[in-house]
Amino acid sequence: MGRVAAFSINGLDLWFNSNDHLPPHFHAEKPGEWEVRVFIRRDGPGMFETCWGKGPSAKMKKELRALTEAHREALETEWAEKVNFTAPGPER
Repeated sequence: MGRVAAFSINGLDLWFNSNDHLPPHFHAEKPGEWEVRVFIRRDGPGMFETCWGKGPSAKMKKELRALTEAHREALETEWAEKVNFTAPGPER
C-alpha cells in the first residue's frame, strides 16, 4: 500500500493498493465511516465508487474532486510508480 503524496485532507486516509486494477484510482477513507475509490481520469459523479458506508458528504466530494483534478498529473505518476497490476482490464 502506498500513501497518496500529491495531496492530503485532514481526517482522511488516502492510498493506492499496491496490487490493484485499472482504471487508475486511489482509495479515500474516513476511518470507521466510509471508503470510496476515486477514479483519477474521470470527472463528475462517475469519479467516485463507494466501497462501504454511506460515502462522503457533498462537501467532501467537492473537495476530493477539486484536489484530484488539480493534482491529476501527479496522481497518475504515483499510480504508475506504486501500483502493480497484472491483468489490465477495460476502462470503466
